[in-house]
Amino acid sequence: MCGMSYFRFESHSHSEYSNLRLLDCINKPKDLVNRAIELGLSGIAITDHESLSAHPELNIYQQEIIKEHPDFKIALGNEIYLCANREKNQEYYHFILIAKNAAGHRALRELSSKAWLNSYTDRGMERVVTTYDDLEKVVQKFPSSLVACTACLSGEVSKTTLKLIQAERNGDESSRIAAHNHIINFILWCKKLFGEDFYLECAPGCSKDQIDVNQRFLSIAHAFGLKMIVGTDAHFLKKEDRYVHKAYLNSKGGEREVDSFYEYAYLQSNEEIIENLAASNYDISFVEQMFKNSMEIYSKIENYSLLHSQQIPEVEISDYPKQKKETGYKELDRMFNSDDKVERNWINQCWNKFADKGLLNKKEYLDELEEEAEVKRIVGEKLNTNMFRYPLLLQHYIDMFWECGSTVGVGRGSACAALNHYLLGISQLDPIQYEFPFFRYMNRDTDGLGDIDLDLAPSKRPLIIKNIKDERRKYLDVNLSEQEKQNLGCTMIATFGTESSKSAVLTACRGYRSDEFPDGIDVDVAQYLSSLIPSERGFVWSIRDVVYGNDEKGRKPISAFINEVDQYPGLLDVIMGIEGLVKSRGIHASGIVMFENDPYEHCCFMRATSGEIVTQYDLHMDEAVG
Repeated sequence: MCGMSYFRFESHSHSEYSNLRLLDCINKPKDLVNRAIELGLSGIAITDHESLSAHPELNIYQQEIIKEHPDFKIALGNEIYLCANREKNQEYYHFILIAKNAAGHRALRELSSKAWLNSYTDRGMERVVTTYDDLEKVVQKFPSSLVACTACLSGEVSKTTLKLIQAERNGDESSRIAAHNHIINFILWCKKLFGEDFYLECAPGCSKDQIDVNQRFLSIAHAFGLKMIVGTDAHFLKKEDRYVHKAYLNSKGGEREVDSFYEYAYLQSNEEIIENLAASNYDISFVEQMFKNSMEIYSKIENYSLLHSQQIPEVEISDYPKQKKETGYKELDRMFNSDDKVERNWINQCWNKFADKGLLNKKEYLDELEEEAEVKRIVGEKLNTNMFRYPLLLQHYIDMFWECGSTVGVGRGSACAALNHYLLGISQLDPIQYEFPFFRYMNRDTDGLGDIDLDLAPSKRPLIIKNIKDERRKYLDVNLSEQEKQNLGCTMIATFGTESSKSAVLTACRGYRSDEFPDGIDVDVAQYLSSLIPSERGFVWSIRDVVYGNDEKGRKPISAFINEVDQYPGLLDVIMGIEGLVKSRGIHASGIVMFENDPYEHCCFMRATSGEIVTQYDLHMDEAVG
C-alpha cells in the first residue's frame, strides 16, 4: 500500500468493451479492478470508448469486494467523442465523463444512447458523436452529477495544444491565434458547464507529443485555475502485457498506430507515473499534488446501485368493475374486489373461461386457481412487481402475432403447468387433466420472473418487432424526440461476440510480429494450429486445457499443439491474453425489452452492426438492471 501522500484515484481506463467498434483493449473489467487494488489505488473509473456495457457487471462487483476493500470505489464513466456537430470529415475529440451518483449515470445513459442513435459512417468508421448541444442539455437536466476530464492526446485541448505548438515553431501567427482562441473558448465552455468538476488530464507517457502537451499544460492550468490530474488511459494491465496488446491491434491490419501512443497506456503504479512524468519535467511534489486532485474526484463518487427489480410492461386491458364475491376462496374473492385493475382483469377472464368450459363447480379447478393466485401474489411482492400482468401481456401480444400473419406455437415447457395460462389461451393443455404440477413453473420460493416459450414464424419477426415498436411509443414520455419514440418503446437485446480459443489462435497469428515474421504468421499455419484444438459436444477446449490439461474433465495436454506453438516465441502468451475477450456486438436471437415512460431510467442503447437498435447490456445484465 502506498503512503498517504501517494493515494491516487485512476480516472481514465478501458476494458474489453472498448472493442465494440474497433479492436482497442485487452483488459477484462474485473481484472482491471483487481490490478488497481493490487497497486494500492483508492479507486478506478472505467471509461470505455462510447460504451457503458461493462457498468452493471462492475456495479455488482463493487458490492462483492466491499467487505474486503470497503473504501475502494469503482466509478462508472464514458470516453465520449465530443464535437460541435455530426458533419463528416471532421476531427473527433475524446472527452471523459464520470458519474458522481445515480443521476450522473442516468445522464450517461441518455448521452450514450443519443450518440448511438445518431451514429453514422465517416472515412470507413462508425462514428458515435456527442454534440456540445446534447451535452449542455443533459448536464442542465442533471446538474452537478458528472465529473469531466480533457482525456488523452486525442482530446480537444491536447490536439489543439499540439497545433498551437506547431504553429509557434513554424512562425505561423494566424494558426497560432486560431489554436490559442480555440483552447480558450473550449476551456471556458467546460468551466461554465461543469464548474469545479472539470479537470485537466495529463498522461504519463514519454512520446514527443505527450511531453510537449504535458509541459504546455502547466501554463494552461495556471492561466485558467484548473486542477490537473493524471490519467493512464489503461488499455492493458502491466508493462509486460504490451506485447500482447500490440499483437491484438496488429491483427486488424490497416494503418493503425500501435506504438508511440499505446506504449505507456497501461495501469501504471504511482512510482512508474513519477518516473515517466520526469521526462516532462514534472517534479515529485507536483505529481503528488495531481494525485491529491484525483482524490478530490474520488471523494465526489457516491455509492449507488444500478440494480433494480424487473418490471412487467403495461398493455391496454379491460377494466372490470370491483365486485364483492363470496366464492369461498379468500384470494379469488380479494381479487374480484381489488383496487388493482390488473388483478381484476386476470380473475374475471379466468372466471369467465371457467363458466365457458363448465368448470365453475369443479373444486379441483377452483383449488388450483386459488393456489396459483396466492403464489403469484407472494412472488410478486418478493420481486416488487405485478406477476398477474405477465400472462395478460403475453395474451395481448399473441393476438398481435396472429394479426401479423405469423403462426403461433402453443405455450410449452413448464408454463403448461399453469391453469391460468390455459384459461387465458396461452397454453393449450389442461394441467388438471394431465396432472401437471404448478410448482414446476412457479412456487413460493421462486426468485425470478417465470418465462413462457412460444414459437413464431421467423419471416414475420421484422414485422412483429415493428408493430410492437409502433404500439409501445404511446407508453413513452411525451417529451422524448420523435426518433426516440420511434425506436425505444421496444428494442432487441445485445449479445457480445468473444474470442474463442480457435479464433484467438487465428487473431494472434495475424498480429504476431518478429524479425522472422514481420507480417505475421502464415494463414495456413494459423489454420493448422487452430485445427489442433479439440472440441467436445460442440464446445472447444480452452487454451489452458490444451496446454496444461484438465484433470477434472479428463483432458490431457495436446502435445502436437504445444510443439507447434513453441516454434513462435511469445505466441502462446498472445493467444492466452486474447482468448475470451469481447470483440464484437450482435443481436439476441429472440430477446426483446419493452419500455415505458423514460427508457433511460434503467437502460441505455446502441446499434448493432446491422443498424438495429439494441440494449448496451446483454440478457443477464438487462435482467439485473430491471
